Amino acid sequence: MRSFFAVCFIKSVITIWFILSLVFVFTRMSGDPTRWILPDDAPDNVRVELRQSLGLDRPLSEQYANSFLAIFNGDMGKSYYYLRPVGELFAENAGATIKLGMAAFTVAIIFGVPLGVLAAVKRNSLIDRLTMGIAISGYTIPDFVFSILLVFLFSLKLRLLPSGGSATLAHFIMPVIALSVGPMASIARLTRSSMLDVLRQEYLDCARAKGVREISVIFKHALRNALIPVVTIIGLQLGSIIGGSVVVETVFAWPGVGSLLVAAAKNRDFPVIQYGVMLISIAVTFTNMLVDLSYAFLDPRIRDNF
Repeated sequence: MRSFFAVCFIKSVITIWFILSLVFVFTRMSGDPTRWILPDDAPDNVRVELRQSLGLDRPLSEQYANSFLAIFNGDMGKSYYYLRPVGELFAENAGATIKLGMAAFTVAIIFGVPLGVLAAVKRNSLIDRLTMGIAISGYTIPDFVFSILLVFLFSLKLRLLPSGGSATLAHFIMPVIALSVGPMASIARLTRSSMLDVLRQEYLDCARAKGVREISVIFKHALRNALIPVVTIIGLQLGSIIGGSVVVETVFAWPGVGSLLVAAAKNRDFPVIQYGVMLISIAVTFTNMLVDLSYAFLDPRIRDNF
């Protein structure tokens, strides 16, 4: 088990290093941040001094090394645009993103698992086709398209919900729906597939023959065994929610990490972009590592190969 954990940890570290390296290369290829910070008629000497103060005049190799040293030192520098420490900016916005993500994650589980069970029990019925049709639609529609449709319908046409902000509970409804519909669809589909495999097992017929009620057969016996692969997809969907928050927060003007990253990308704010991508990549990679470890815990054959 220790060797399996070590392999997962090393893979995660390499993945995060690779992502941060790509971000460093792409941000430097995007252009000179001083062109967006200073007006077009700014003197050349002012532009040179600004580049020196931001450390952009140093060789790329030195900038690359400093960007990784800053991670270990816990100091990601100051934002080019906001002129504030990057850590403070993310500390102010992380709470809103965590609230939104956890709400969407909870909704996806609460509705995804029962819908999958219902579709499996009512296999080939109208309920099954309707449920899976909605699940497939929710899985295939991109987050930004679904978010815009929600704003158009419930804000512009029906005027029932606010289109942006996070002040009240009503502001939560559309962002949570937009962020949870994709993961909920994935969970429902896999739950249905897993339940169908379990419902064919003979031990369930034995339980019915003993007089066990059908609802107990489904939820106490069948669902317990069907949840093993479902737990895996639930962990993966948490990473999907973290990544999807960038798009959803932008559409709904949600004051979270996603909106901060989009603003940083527009303004070529390199420290904010690198720190934000690092946090998201760590969260997603750590979640995937936990999923891999859960596989090894549930199936000894996987960890025995290491």
